[in-house]
Amino acid sequence: MAGSTAEQIIERIAHANGIEPAVMRQQIEQVLQNIIADTTQPHAFMLADLFPGSNPTVDKLVVELEYELYAAMMPTLPGWEWDGEGYRNIEFFRNKL
Repeated sequence: MAGSTAEQIIERIAHANGIEPAVMRQQIEQVLQNIIADTTQPHAFMLADLFPGSNPTVDKLVVELEYELYAAMMPTLPGWEWDGEGYRNIEFFRNKL
């Protein structure tokens, strides 16, 4: 999933939900605006931490949130690490450097 554009991510989500990508984009934009506006909840601070000192576009938020979701959900395997595209054998790559 690494390297996906916001447009590709939104399109995948839209197709999975049986709606048009433009409609899904509007829904995602509204949800993100609600999350950012609700500063009483910890998720608003998490988004601010992802982009310190800047006001990210919806596209940047979508891509970064997908990356964070994958990073959080990928299982850990002893001796291997997830690099965003697949698992990498840590010892093998360490010896190649």
